[in-house]
Amino acid sequence: MHHQPTPTELEDLPEMPDQERIAYFLSRAIECEEVWGHADPVGWIMREEDGKTILQVWSYRSLAKDCILDADLSAESFSLERFIEILEHAREPIHLEILPMPQRPGALIEAREVLGMFESLIDSGTYFMEG
Repeated sequence: MHHQPTPTELEDLPEMPDQERIAYFLSRAIECEEVWGHADPVGWIMREEDGKTILQVWSYRSLAKDCILDADLSAESFSLERFIEILEHAREPIHLEILPMPQRPGALIEAREVLGMFESLIDSGTYFMEG
């Protein structure tokens, strides 16, 4: 479901505090039913930093594309259901860098925490997209 962020969302995102950025990502990922990341021909790209495996994720294709720095990478999506499955079955702990932007790193959080947040939001039905 290729939704696009509104101009107001694009304006507000760079200044959002981490908790607000995480909440925004969660609600948009649920509503759009997809999560975007960077991929090469083999699959999604993760990096190692300070002993952590980090996967950058976005709720919209356009935001993921804006952060591509390597010509060999592309913005690719997983359905939200598949993304959750992958995180649930990861053998090693994964950290998510949520909504990094060219001018600012994303919010760093453990994938297990995000899984719990997804579950809570879906169970409560308290997510929605304005506009």
